[in-house]
Amino acid sequence: MVTAQPKILQVKNRRHVAIVYVNGGEIEVIDCTNSVNCRIQGVKGEGCPSYCPFIADAKRYIQGLKTKYRVEVLNPDA
Repeated sequence: MVTAQPKILQVKNRRHVAIVYVNGGEIEVIDCTNSVNCRIQGVKGEGCPSYCPFIADAKRYIQGLKTKYRVEVLNPDA
């Protein structure tokens, strides 16, 4: 199930936080504290990869599935 309304999600684990904008099928990372680690490991290019655990949890949350990390909607009125 893909959401019709755009959402801003905060995906958080014990060490890192990612702010993710979801509009329909598009997912865009606004800010991520794990991006330095991604660049060091060589996986950060033009954007975040789809296998990133923060992206995967954002997709799972939108689909209504259980997530590994804590996900919170930052714009509940939208």
